[in-house]
Amino acid sequence: MKKIAIVSLALAVSSFAQAGERFGGVDFHSSMPASQVRALKTDLSYLFRNPVSVVDTDFKNIAGLSRVDGENMHNWILNRVKYIVGQDYQLNSRNIVTKKGHKFPSTPLPDLSAYQEALVVMSNIGSAVYLSGKFDNTLYGLRLDGEVVYGKSTRVGILQVGEGLFHERFMVNKEPLSAANSISRLGTLFHEARHSDGNSKHTGFIHDKCPSGHAYEGLAACEASSNGSYSLGAYAERNLLKNCTTCSVEDKTVLSASIADNLGRIVVNTNNSRVKNIKNQIEFMEGIITSYKVIMTFVPSKKEKLQQEVAELQVKINNLKKEMAEIMASSSEAPKALDPKPEGDYSEISVLESSRLMKQSLR
Repeated sequence: MKKIAIVSLALAVSSFAQAGERFGGVDFHSSMPASQVRALKTDLSYLFRNPVSVVDTDFKNIAGLSRVDGENMHNWILNRVKYIVGQDYQLNSRNIVTKKGHKFPSTPLPDLSAYQEALVVMSNIGSAVYLSGKFDNTLYGLRLDGEVVYGKSTRVGILQVGEGLFHERFMVNKEPLSAANSISRLGTLFHEARHSDGNSKHTGFIHDKCPSGHAYEGLAACEASSNGSYSLGAYAERNLLKNCTTCSVEDKTVLSASIADNLGRIVVNTNNSRVKNIKNQIEFMEGIITSYKVIMTFVPSKKEKLQQEVAELQVKINNLKKEMAEIMASSSEAPKALDPKPEGDYSEISVLESSRLMKQSLR
């Protein structure tokens, strides 16, 4: 099943929960560690209960939501994410089943030549299973805790947790279940959920190669559309951040940097020398920050002063990332919105039904 590994939209965890568990309509596979299940349940609860007082219009428009509140955001996720498996879940002959005779849509396949694996945070393997089946004209399914789930559409909604999602290096703060860390993980969840959308040549909203001069030059870590996974995830994160009442100044700084990084990936093409210069400045300052953190560990007396300098450098980095995004947007062809309607055999879950499932889980 080499094709499934190639198509897979990126990612990789360990120790296990005793058995699969369902929460808010999402099935957590038994390959997931109990601590990760607990964290993602906390995230979904936070999303559902989120009191939205400020609506991010970019998020509202790109998600196609008529109303932005906890129930509708949860419903948007549940229509695209139905199963989450752990890092140790294997795409092998033991878990993959096939069925002949399924008729796939006659639309063209996406171009997968640009795809390269990077650090795994999370991946939409359901979309990969669907595209592999369409490529081979064979319906593929996965065994998930005794149930066989067939990839009849990208909306089959099977995600795999990767090492990056819970890696300490990517935590907003040291409290795994804090609102700030929930917002960060939910941004990733919205990102991966978008890979359950799209049709024809943009089925799965597969990433594009970053252009010359970009911080991720040559990697499939950008997108040429204005409504793909990076933009959707960033705007979802920004919407949640605007309504966070417990996020500290430090939390907001870290989350804002993450949002800026994702928005900086929405590009078409540019060879602007100013972008390369900004990239070099960012790398230089990030190197200084790394050095300062080492010094703080071994010279505690300098910790307070260096922490202040690190914060100032981070602000400069955030501003440079924003400037880089603006340059790339103005000097290249404007990204266009793609039709998010998915292809294949799927059914919509109503807000009433998704709310019932969540309320049942919260009892």
